[in-house]
Amino acid sequence: MRIFRTYARTCADDLDAVLAPLTAVSGEPVSTRFTMPNGLELATVGRVLVVAGDERVLEPYRATVATLIVDDLDECRALLHRTGARIVRGPQAVPTGRNLTAKLPGGVQIEYVEWDEAQWERAGGRPA
Repeated sequence: MRIFRTYARTCADDLDAVLAPLTAVSGEPVSTRFTMPNGLELATVGRVLVVAGDERVLEPYRATVATLIVDDLDECRALLHRTGARIVRGPQAVPTGRNLTAKLPGGVQIEYVEWDEAQWERAGGRPA
């Protein structure tokens, strides 16, 4: 399994309030922005993923500390299983492809995402 990108995650109650200062400080534009069916709003600025929504909707996502973009979610899931990780959510379809969230032995919780071709195009192309 290959990891293409790693995003630090942060939660906010108001996505718009966070994006302007984050883009100003980082010098990076908003590169992805979408709303999930459950009402969560997500946006990336550089290598930061902001997850926004009301407290009730955010609660299940607060424990996830990073998002890793991988080349093969099925291979990732098998590797996680072999290492003793517990799948918390997924695999499931998301606006950027497919994802799953796993809690690793020791308690670290990470989201893994396999981007679809449309997301790779929005992100400037798949790495070689």
